[in-house]
Parts: sequence; structure tokens; C-alpha cells
Amino acid sequence: MRAQRPSSLAEALYRRESLSWGLVGFTLGLVEGATAAVLVKKGYAGLASPQAVNLAVAFVSGAPALSNVVSFLWANLAHGRARVQLMVWLLAGFALLVGLIGLSPRATNGLTFMVLAVIAARIIWAGILTVRASVWTANYPRAVLARITGRIVVMTSIGIAAVSALAGFVLEAHPAQARWLYAAATLTGLAAAWLYRYARVRREFALLSAENEVSGEAPLFSLGVLRQVLKEDPAYRRFMFWLGLYGAGNLMLNAQLVIIFSDHLKLSSSSQIGILAIVPLLSVPLFTPWWARQFDSGHVIEYRARQCWALIAAIGVMILAVFTHWPVLLWLGAILFGMATAGANLGWNLGHSDFASLGKMQHYMGVNVTLTGMRGLIAPPAGVFVYEWLEQRWSGAGRYALLVPLAMTLAGAFGFNQMKGEREPRLR
Repeated sequence: MRAQRPSSLAEALYRRESLSWGLVGFTLGLVEGATAAVLVKKGYAGLASPQAVNLAVAFVSGAPALSNVVSFLWANLAHGRARVQLMVWLLAGFALLVGLIGLSPRATNGLTFMVLAVIAARIIWAGILTVRASVWTANYPRAVLARITGRIVVMTSIGIAAVSALAGFVLEAHPAQARWLYAAATLTGLAAAWLYRYARVRREFALLSAENEVSGEAPLFSLGVLRQVLKEDPAYRRFMFWLGLYGAGNLMLNAQLVIIFSDHLKLSSSSQIGILAIVPLLSVPLFTPWWARQFDSGHVIEYRARQCWALIAAIGVMILAVFTHWPVLLWLGAILFGMATAGANLGWNLGHSDFASLGKMQHYMGVNVTLTGMRGLIAPPAGVFVYEWLEQRWSGAGRYALLVPLAMTLAGAFGFNQMKGEREPRLR
């Protein structure tokens, strides 16, 4: 079946917002999990206890997910309100908070300051994601939704990869100058906010009307609404359960790898950022168009049942690389992580649209991001605690902690495929 081409209107709406997302990728790169974790690990080594630094690595690497726990507040703020002006303010606030991270003192109390500043910036970014999801759903028809938004994800990924590469270079050659990266990222983010003023939302009156009608029948998003959505939609509840296991395993991994790469493999900062950030992010543009066609061709359950194996393959190769000390496998694992990330980005941003009606889009996205936040709060520190426990009992055994995220992602994959198998007879 031939794929539907985006309409001229969809292309015009895309052009109005695309440059903003490309620019903000440069700002986002400094608070993206892997790069921020390496900055913390290298920047505060020797300034605080190893256990404190490792715990900070866990919270910083998990901050992109952890911050989503308050996304229901953003969903309430956006509900029934014009989107573009709200997005402009959110993008500007995000840029200023990223700049604040550069002021972190290089002392023990600076570690706490940096962790809190990263989390605060990611909380604002969670609001941007929550609002953006409804803009994309309103602007782009379902048959082309993944392909259009995939282009934006690619542009953002290129910006993140560029600043990650720059951060790796600065950490190796001029570590004292790292704070200037944050100043540059702030200016770029403010430029993105300024340009977003020209974005538009297609038939925004219909979106706001649908949301206001829902508001008259039910409360705005809250933990109570979260429970109600999961209670009333058993298919979405099961999907969120398996996504929870799968996602928690993924979230555990980055913090563990940063610690193992530093303390066991003795990799340089630039190598760590290259493996955990640059190569995966540069791989995203290669794989996103293929994943977009997969997403547009069917339900998100069928999509996740296929996409999940890419992450499992990446984790398996990375574990093998850690135990064999074979560098080629580290870089192969990085490419596979990029492939998995390209697919996961589309599924995470758009998957709720296959379950929710127009007026409840933000509620369903709120459920998704709030549960992601709970995983981000628990999974990375839990992964580091498992690492520390094993390391304290048997020197060098901390590497075996990597088997925990592998087992969790495998469990999620089997759950997705079970749901897919149950759907197929009903579709015949």
C-alpha cells in the first residue's frame, strides 16, 4: 500500500516550527541524560565521595524521565489555552534554566546545585513535550503524523549530537571552559523561543473546544484522572504496564554505563559521550524514516512489538562489550542504541494517539509522561544501588548489574508481543 503524502498545509505548518526545534536541540543537549551524566561524573570526581557522585549521575541521567512526574500540572495549565504563546514562554524558561547550570560552583555543594538545576530544566522541558504532543496531533493527520514529527525529532537529535560532541571536546581539552557551553546554549534556546512565535495550530478552536467540553464533564488531569483513565481503558492500562517494565530497564542503563565506562573501562570523556550520546543521536536520522513508516502503517501495539527488539539487541551487545573489553562492540552497541532510540521517540511521543479521543489527548499523554516520571525517580538510583551493592561485595562484580535492565526490557518485549497476538484474531 502506497504511503500517503503530507498535504501542503501540513508541510507549511512543519516549516513554521522546524527551525525552532533544530535550535533548541543545542540547548537540550547539555541536559540530555548521557551527556549531563558524563559532565557530572568528570566534573565532580574528587570533589565529593564516589558514592555521592554516582548517585548524582543516577539522578541526572534519569532527570529526562523523572521530570515527567509533574507533567499532569503542565497538562492542566495547557488545557483549553492557546498553545503557541505558552510554548514560547516555556522554551524561554527552559533556555534560562540551562544557563543557570553553568553557574554551579566546583565544590561539594555545587554537585547538589547542578543536579537540582538539571532537574528543574527538565521539568520545564516536560511541559514543552506535553504541550507539543497536542500541537502535533492537531496539525498532522494520523497517516503522516510519524513522518512529519520524525523530521523534527531528527533535527533536534542533530542539535543534541552537535553540542554533545562539543562538550566531549571541551571536557578533554579545556575543562575549565565548560561553563561557556551553557551560556551559548541559553542564547540558542532563546532564539528558538523567539522563532516559535511564528508557529500555528491547525483548527485550534476545535482542539480548545473539545478540551473545554471534556472539562465540563470531568476534572482536569490529576492523579485521580490518571487512575480513572487506566481503570476505564484496560488496553491502555496493560500497554502502560509493559511499557513501564520496558522503560524502567532502559532508564537504569545509562547511569550504570557511565559509571562502568569511567571506573572499569577507564574510557575518556569524549569516548563516553561519543558512545552514549553522539553516535546514537547521529544514528537517529538514519533510522527514523523507516520507523515512521512502521508507525504509520498500524497500531502502536503492533509497532512496539517490533520496535522493542532493537533496544534488547543494543543492551545485549553493550553487555558483551563490557565483559570482553572489545571496543568495536561498544561502537556497534551505540549504533543499535540509535536505532532503538529513533523508534522509541516516535512511540513515546505519539503512541497515546491510538488510544485517546481528541479531547482526551492531553489526559492520555499526561498518564504516559507521569508514569515515565515515576520510573525516572526509581529506576536509575535503583540501578546504581544494585551496582554499588555488587561492587562492595565482590570487586569488579558491579558490571553484572547490567543484567537487571536486560531482564526488564525482555519482560516488556514479551508483554508487547502478547498484546499484539491478542489483537491479530480481532483484525481478521
